Amino acid sequence: MKNRLIPIGVVALIIGILILLLIPDPSANNLEIAQHATSAQAAAEAISRNNQSYALWHTIGMFFSGLGIALTVGGIIMRYIRKDK
Repeated sequence: MKNRLIPIGVVALIIGILILLLIPDPSANNLEIAQHATSAQAAAEAISRNNQSYALWHTIGMFFSGLGIALTVGGIIMRYIRKDK
C-alpha cells in the first residue's frame, strides 16, 4: 500500500481540482434567479437551493484536493524514508 500512495494521491488531487474547476459560479445563477422570480420568497428559496448545491460540490472538491495532497506528500516522504534505511 505504501508504494501506491503517490498514484492514488495524484488521482484524488486531479479529481478534486476538476470538481473545483467545473462547478459553476453561483453568483451569475443567483442574479438570473432573482431577476426571473415571481416573488421574494420564491427567489430566496431558489437562491438557497443553488447555494447549497454549490457548497456541497465545493466541499467535496476540497476534500479530494486535500486528500490528494496528503497522500502524495505522504508517499514522497515514505519513499525518502525507505531510501535512507
